[in-house]
Amino acid sequence: MLSTKKIFLPLTLLLLTLILSSCGQSNNSNNAAPASAAATAAATEAPAATPAATEPAAATTRLYTDYKKREVEIPADPQHIVYVGSNPGDLLALGVKPIGASLSVIGTQVAYPDLLEGIEDIGYPFSPEKILALSPDLIIFDDWDETGIEALSQIAPTVVVGLDGTFPTEERVRQLAELFGRTAEADTWFNAYKAKVAAVKEQLNITEGETATSLLVLGSDLYIMGNKGLNETLYGQLGFKPTEGVQKLIDADERFANISDEVLTQYIGTHMFILTDNSSETVARQTALTDSGLWKAIPAVKEGRVYTFDSKYNFDDPITLDRLLDEITDIFSRTSAK
Repeated sequence: MLSTKKIFLPLTLLLLTLILSSCGQSNNSNNAAPASAAATAAATEAPAATPAATEPAAATTRLYTDYKKREVEIPADPQHIVYVGSNPGDLLALGVKPIGASLSVIGTQVAYPDLLEGIEDIGYPFSPEKILALSPDLIIFDDWDETGIEALSQIAPTVVVGLDGTFPTEERVRQLAELFGRTAEADTWFNAYKAKVAAVKEQLNITEGETATSLLVLGSDLYIMGNKGLNETLYGQLGFKPTEGVQKLIDADERFANISDEVLTQYIGTHMFILTDNSSETVARQTALTDSGLWKAIPAVKEGRVYTFDSKYNFDDPITLDRLLDEITDIFSRTSAK
């Protein structure tokens, strides 16, 4: 998110049926003797049964070296996973649904609330008590506040996969795929995504050199996005170029810059993407901006190349990236139809 620190058996029932057979005995002992002798001979002639080879028991745990170079003993097949961080969509894209996650802040801000059903909120900052109550067998940590790692490790094996945005999306997700043995699922997802990107680029027909800027309106503040969020799609996938001002943020590895209205024009490109929400404070701030003479004089505004998105599309997990492509296609189609 975008704050200064962080603005994330089966039971097997074995039925043993013992079938007891008994032979009726004759009162004539002379008849019983030959039968007994035949049985003895058959038993003597029959080869002894060879005991079945015993398969070695599958390992229940394994060692994993995480991002912090910590060697952690983890379950070979974890079933009760808790995720601490802002990108639970990374797991969901692989078909891994945690039992608990940091949803207090992002739960109402992500583009996939429909996929969060059944996931318990562990709070943000996380509540050790809530996590303990879930009895996890593995905790995945991808948050900026490293001080929480030790406390989590006392509850269950804790693997640090990053520190909130340490890696680009694909690298981050493929690391998780290796951890959970889901590399095939990762391949399938990214192959489909790249094909979708190619189709959207062809549909948008973006001219080489067209620049774009994403502006986040959050409460009373304005933020120009740098190397994260929506820009990862605009620049990294669709082929838009950053303006000189935005390029400076990217070169400095800055996620965003808090700006005033007066310097906004230093960042504006051919296209303007506004990220916003419906809070009263955000709506008031956006209205004040868009009603100003400064705003109305911007070429992108005058020429109808401003596109407004919900700020939930400013995350970079796979689920958001996929749904963002649909949203961009829809908004561009509606804009061009005007």
